[in-house]
Amino acid sequence: MLACLLFAHNSMAARPSRCDSVVTRKEVRDLSSSEWKIVSDTIARMQELGWFTYFASLHEIYFPVVHGQSQFLPFHRRLIRHFEMVGQRINPEFALPYWNEFPDYRNPAKSKVLTDRLLGGNGQGGDKCVMDGVQANWTMHYPSDHCLRRDFDRGDAIQAWHSTEFIQSVIQRSDTMAVFRESIENSQHGMAHLGIRGDMVLRHSPNDFIFMLHHAFVDRIWAAWQDDGHESTFDGPGPNEPNMTKDSRILFFNESVESVLSLGRGLMCYEYEDPEEGSDLLAKRAGASSALAALPNDVLCRWYPQTCSEVAVAGDTSAVPRTETDGLVDPQSQLPMPAEISDDFARMHGFNVDEVRRMNAMAKQFVTEMNAAGYRPKH
Repeated sequence: MLACLLFAHNSMAARPSRCDSVVTRKEVRDLSSSEWKIVSDTIARMQELGWFTYFASLHEIYFPVVHGQSQFLPFHRRLIRHFEMVGQRINPEFALPYWNEFPDYRNPAKSKVLTDRLLGGNGQGGDKCVMDGVQANWTMHYPSDHCLRRDFDRGDAIQAWHSTEFIQSVIQRSDTMAVFRESIENSQHGMAHLGIRGDMVLRHSPNDFIFMLHHAFVDRIWAAWQDDGHESTFDGPGPNEPNMTKDSRILFFNESVESVLSLGRGLMCYEYEDPEEGSDLLAKRAGASSALAALPNDVLCRWYPQTCSEVAVAGDTSAVPRTETDGLVDPQSQLPMPAEISDDFARMHGFNVDEVRRMNAMAKQFVTEMNAAGYRPKH
């Protein structure tokens, strides 16, 4: 197994050619029963063949050098595509779903994703073993034999994650990969690992299939930022270089960053389908403009500079009516305070603890100001 992990793939740094065909990654709740059967049968066979052990060990070996810096997004995009391509060797119709976490952010434990029909829920008993869902009663073999474990951070509940509105704010405020990567890795990415816990909070987190759906969601957020004028934007420190570029190599795969920047090119032969239901400002940023334009000008411009500019062109924000379609509904509902990334989690990932604390404080400031401004989310 370890010999396999040392295998390196070669790649040209030039922009790759377009794929002849692409697979469509759907939100997991939007899969038909036959599509979900393909997924569940394929990953069961991957478990039998040792692929979950392979991906868990690969992630643990490279863990210290693919977190906390700009390797994070390209490495994980390539990793989950590797997983998807292995699945396609077993069944060519296999496509990796993603979990749209936005509709579930208030209490993720209540999500239909975490039920017996799909991924299963919290672990049970003293060992917190997963007893339902697609990985029910699985024995994982890395780093040693054990049941797949989940141990929600609030008992049978999970503390709130970040809202769609916060992630849309990150997309609008991030002009560089360094800023965007830090903002996403230290917020939405960390929330799921810390909330679900068990195997998910450890370096061998790919034992849990949730890892793949969660990182597909993070990848979709990156793709949304790329679509917002940053398709070729890449910078920020790497483990062995002060500033990575598109010619930098993705660790383990030894392929250029350029090779993964464009969906639908090279080996990145996939696309994301927008979810059928639920809050999803990533699907259409213009929708974010209409929903947020009624905010006071200072709040709007601080957290949504692009929408602020659009509103300025259109005219005075005070002229924008506050209607139900603007998201200013249900006065009893406010954005909840999200969980914080802990110092221990930050140190395990090699994050700068002061930067993580700053991100935690920024997220709290965002929620405080949005609620004080009278913003009422739909979800």
